[in-house]
Formats: sequence, C-alpha cells, structure tokens
Amino acid sequence: MATGVAVALSPADGYVTWTQRAKALAREPGAPGIAVRMALLATYTTDFLAELLPVAGARAGLTPELLSFPFGQVEQVLLAPQTPFRAGDYVVLAGTHHDVTGTVDETVDRWVGLWDAAARSGVRVVQLGFAPPAVDAFGPAAWRAPQSLSYRVREINARLAENATGRVLFVDVEQLAAQVGLRQWEDPRSWYRVRQPYAPDSLPWLAAAIADTIAADRGRSARCVVVDLDGTLWGGILGEDGVDGIRVGTGADGEAFADFQRYLRALTERGVLLAVASKNDRDLALRAIAEAPGMVLRVEDFAHIVADWRPKSEQLQEISDKIRLGPASFVFVDDNPAECAQVVAAHPEVRALCLPASTAKFAPELAAVPWLHPGSLSSEDFTRQRSYQALAAAERTATDNLDEFLAGLEMVATIEPINSTTLDRAAQLIAKTNQFNLTTRRHTQTQVRKIAEDPQWFAATLRLRDRFADHGIVGVLLAEAVGDAGGAGGSTVEIDTLLLSCRVIGRNVERNLLAAAAEWALAQGSSRLVGRYLPTARNALVRDLYPGHGFALIAESEQGSLFGYDLSGGVPARSPHVREAQIHHGY
Repeated sequence: MATGVAVALSPADGYVTWTQRAKALAREPGAPGIAVRMALLATYTTDFLAELLPVAGARAGLTPELLSFPFGQVEQVLLAPQTPFRAGDYVVLAGTHHDVTGTVDETVDRWVGLWDAAARSGVRVVQLGFAPPAVDAFGPAAWRAPQSLSYRVREINARLAENATGRVLFVDVEQLAAQVGLRQWEDPRSWYRVRQPYAPDSLPWLAAAIADTIAADRGRSARCVVVDLDGTLWGGILGEDGVDGIRVGTGADGEAFADFQRYLRALTERGVLLAVASKNDRDLALRAIAEAPGMVLRVEDFAHIVADWRPKSEQLQEISDKIRLGPASFVFVDDNPAECAQVVAAHPEVRALCLPASTAKFAPELAAVPWLHPGSLSSEDFTRQRSYQALAAAERTATDNLDEFLAGLEMVATIEPINSTTLDRAAQLIAKTNQFNLTTRRHTQTQVRKIAEDPQWFAATLRLRDRFADHGIVGVLLAEAVGDAGGAGGSTVEIDTLLLSCRVIGRNVERNLLAAAAEWALAQGSSRLVGRYLPTARNALVRDLYPGHGFALIAESEQGSLFGYDLSGGVPARSPHVREAQIHHGY
C-alpha cells in the first residue's frame, strides 16, 4: 500500500511539492512496498529525476533501491564484463532527441542492442521513449517532413514501442510531453548548464510513469473499478429525481458525466473490470442504467452490480466474493468523502478516490491513479470483459447439477510450453494471481524466460475456451526436476508455481495442468510429482487442492505443506469436462 506522504500525490502538483514529499518520506518512511532495485542509465544527468523516484515508488506501492551511474555511460555499464546488476533488477534506459544524430534505423538499433545486453544480465529493461523537440526548423510541417527531427523522433518511438512488445517495458514519453506541452516539457537552460533536459515540473510526470510501469509489472495494478451511481455516473439522486430526472448526456454537467462513462468503458476495453456499489433500490438502479436517456454504460458493461442499503464496505465484499478478486484489486470511486472513509476503514487495502466537485475533472482524477497504469498489455487483457460477460451468461444457464453445468460449458483447453508469444501473459499471471495460487512465488518476466528455456523445467500455460467465450491464457504451471525432494528417495519433479485466473476457478481445469506436468515428469524418468502449499492471507481457497487430487502429505514446515504423488500408478486424472486441443506440446 502507498505511504501516507505519497498516496494523494499527483504529477500535476509540481516539482516543489514532490521534492517536499520526498524529503518527508526520507525522514518518516511509511509502510514498505515491494522492494525493487532500479538503475538509471541515461545520456543526460538523472540526479533530479532520481530525487523523485522514491516518492513516486511509494505512491505506487514500491520501495525502490536506486543504483546511480554517471550520465553518458550507458554502453559502458551494460557491456562491462563485471555486471553491477543481478537477476530481477530493473534498468531504466533513457535518451533525448539530442541523441538522434543519425538515421532512424541507427538509433533504434542502438537501443534495441542494449536490451539484448541487459537480458544477458537477467535485468528487466524499462525503455523511455523520446520527447520531440519543442522547436523544429520545419515548423508546422515538421510532423509531415521525413527530414525533420520531430518526424524522426516519432518514427523512433513507434519502432521502439513495436520492438518492445514481449521484450521490455516501454514508457511513452512523447505522450507525457503532449499532456504537459512541449514548451513546458523542456528546459533549454538546464540542458546547456548541467545536461538535464527537463523542466522541473516535467520530472514528477516522468518519475511517476517509471514507477507506475514497474509497479504494474510487479502486479500492483488495479483490476476492478467500483463506482457509485448518484453523483458519480449521473447527476441528481435517483430515488428523488427518478429515471427521467437524473442528469447525463445533456447540458454541461450531463455531458461531463457521459464523457466520464466513456472513459470508464474504455478502461474495460483494456481489461479493467467495472462494478457498482450504490445505496439505491436495486430494481430502480438497474432500470436507470438500462433506460435513462444519455447513458453510455449499460448493465452488461459491469461485472457485478450491488444496489441496496448496506454499508459500502459490505457491498464491496459481495463484489469481491462474486468476481473472485480481493479488495486489494479494487479502486473505489465515490463523490461522498464519508463513504470513501468508511470503505477504507473496513478494507485498508482498497484504493479509494473521492471525486472532486467539478464533474469535468472526474476522468483526469481517475486517470492519475497510479494503480490504473496498464504496464504491458496482453491479448487476454482485451478479452477480459467478454470473459466476465460469458461467466455471467454461464451462471444464468447453470443447473443445480455441477456435472451437468460443467459439461454444458463445452470447455476446450490448450496446454503448451511458455514461448515468446505467451511469456508476457504468463509473467502477468504470476505477478497478479493471489487466490488460486499454491505458492504465490513472484517470478519476473526475465526469470520466467530463463525457466522456460531450461530443459530441467516444465513451463506451461493453459488456454481455455468454452461455448460462451475464448478466455485466453488463464493458467500457469512451473515445475522443476530436482532429484530427491522430501527425503523419500527417488527422482522427483517439484511444482514451483501452479495458478489459475479467478475467471475459471471451479472448472477443474487445474486437473489437466497437473496431468500434463505428471506426463512430463514420467518422460524425465521421475517417480514422483510433488507440490507445496504456502499459505497466505488470500489463497486459503486452494489449501486442500493437492489432497483433493490424490497427493499425499509428505511434510509440514515453515516452508508450507509438501505433498507427493506416486507416478508408478499413472498420472492424475484429467477433468472429464475439459477436452484438450490436439496439439504438439513440445516436451
């Protein structure tokens, strides 16, 4: 959770405010976040930026340890025989438009080559894009003239972003500079005096973007926005004004509410879920969402809608139980400060946003919440909303007989090795999955890549579709051939990570993953498959998973409970309700 000195901080608050908060954080550190080691390698002076990164990290739920190097030493540090990095570190690579002295190809090749050097050290790269120059000799024609610096910078950014997919994290500095304004983004005086290219008030935007990107990569991004209705999605009070009396879509205030709804709908298109927690009559609330003139969002846009008279904290708990996400995955949005305070008091892990008085500021305020930073996006992010809609449809057709229900889903699973096209999604699931996760070990993308390339490891994803939707990659299993585990003798394969997305909990598809891992273990000449359950505050759901699938308890210790499956009698049974696609698994 973000610390008190940083949680309400916005990049728009400016450099002076951020430096004050950074000093306060240094004097009174708050609750620790996820520890990350982070290096800055740039062609310019980074001292001023580095000053703000601790508070940017705290704001995003991180505790950064910064590694500093002289500016202009990017190649020298990354290509040094004795690397100063260790696996799991992040290195921020940064240049400016002043570095673009050659062709687009030459510039792109330089930075992409540095990614390869970082990968050999096991380091996760955060590549900063380039801001175009504020002054270009081609003037208004600069964006259309291939000879201009502005045109080349845009081409470089596009090429770097394209190459970054599945390889490194990319921060779109051009988009940040557009938000601030190019003439406000740069400070030529600072550049010529100390080789620091940014205006002071630009630095909080850059620091926040770096920290938010890394936080998202470490699973700190929110997955569901829970909104109020009255004063949040529309103007007026539904119970007093009626469906026809609430304000949305017309008039200055109503147009602002409609635009806020469009922003919320756009969030669903990149995988953020929406839910409603409102003190209202449920039937009236559903009717208003479906029928009120000017409404942009519809009932099907929400993963769950709660409208009754209970405290909002209880409503959030119902939403959490229904969509199978912990409250730590929620951003709660309400126009009433008392409601926000009540929710946070009951669920301190929830990130609450109390909306400002001006409806026109709703979308910018929510956009500034660090936990909504998307980080890298996978194809599954774009289909998540459809997956939850399919889940609701499946529940509506459910019978009282579980076997009939599962059979009626017509599920098809694809189990295949983690590869370059699935690596991002596998790492994303490992970083974010909490409930159906036997060990909650957080391997970075670099670590997952090394595991997938190691012949001593089984590293697989499970993709699932049913008659309602293609849910994409929803499961990961990592297992290592370790020799004798548990002291019982014999060759053993140990499951390091077994997890499923909350969208498919209860469908028994984990049985197919276990069977695939067991078959691989037999192919390695192993006699046992073992797995460990490490209890956390959020994974009690899977406490009895291994015993329920035929594993016997071997030992209990501070490292959790170790279970084993004797492979001499064959592999664990697959689910009879899941058909596996006929593919070559590659093991």
